[in-house]
Amino acid sequence: MIFPKRQDFTSTQTGLALGQTIRFELTREFHIEAVFLYVVATPSAAMATANADNLQAIVNRVQVQVSDGAQNRNVVDCSGPALLELALQWQGGLDRNTAANVGTNPSSGAKTLIYPIWFAHPQLADPVGSVLLLPAPRFNSNPVVSVTFATQAQMDTNATPTFAVSALTAKLIIIRRQVNRPKFPIFNTELAELSVTYATTGNAQLYELQIPGSYTGILLRDFTSLTARATIQTAGGENRLQLLGTVIRRFDTNDLTAENDLSLRLYPATWNQISGSFYMDFLSDKVGEVSGDLGSVLDANILQASGSRLQLLQDITGGTNVVRKYVTHRIFGNLKDLKF
Repeated sequence: MIFPKRQDFTSTQTGLALGQTIRFELTREFHIEAVFLYVVATPSAAMATANADNLQAIVNRVQVQVSDGAQNRNVVDCSGPALLELALQWQGGLDRNTAANVGTNPSSGAKTLIYPIWFAHPQLADPVGSVLLLPAPRFNSNPVVSVTFATQAQMDTNATPTFAVSALTAKLIIIRRQVNRPKFPIFNTELAELSVTYATTGNAQLYELQIPGSYTGILLRDFTSLTARATIQTAGGENRLQLLGTVIRRFDTNDLTAENDLSLRLYPATWNQISGSFYMDFLSDKVGEVSGDLGSVLDANILQASGSRLQLLQDITGGTNVVRKYVTHRIFGNLKDLKF
């Protein structure tokens, strides 16, 4: 990295409860590369009917809000499980404790889950990667990380839920970079998750992606019910990503899973995998590879003047509680100087 690392952590918040929202303020002495939300949950009873994401759904929502002088805005607004699924694609793996606890429904014992929140994208090599640092010293007030824990009903979908925790704690591990160039360029980013319910089966069901911005990736998180995850694509169906009527990616979600596996380090057979998670990577989908520029990002800025949007046309098997959650990461601004 081109800038020195400055690492810190917050005090641990204890005595937390299901359904509670907590806040952490990030001080502004240095730019921020990443924040890791460190959660330790001690269940006292297992879920009678576990939700589709299991234990990792205990972090229901994470938001990072900043005030940059022009507006207050969320640079991150997504669920805890989505952060873990992105981390699998961006980092190539999870830490050993989180990997061991993902997809489980424990009834006792302290369980650690670490949710990575990246600002400087880990698939981008420096100096390009550092232009996405969160520029905390340039903000009017401290960035705020809000964490909302799931309720008992969100964790346990049984009509008579049993899930409970005897202890719940959280802290942040903060990775900062000392940017020693006063005019070093920084680009704004947004990581967001939106949910769409598909009650009926149909081909070419439309989802329009937001403009403007340049997409580094789009994560599709499929739910076949409140309690299960798998592809919601119709048998023999397909998905098409269109730009101004031109198909730029046509894919089967099962094929996308195989492609995603190329960028993940191999886990022991005993570690849990995540079903119903499919990532369109616009940087790289190869093991151990990082990108040196942004020439391959999905550029939605060209649509701003026309009013058009990027379109996903999807063959979907719908039904009760069938949901696809779209997690997108965008970079804003003119990236021409960051493309080879």
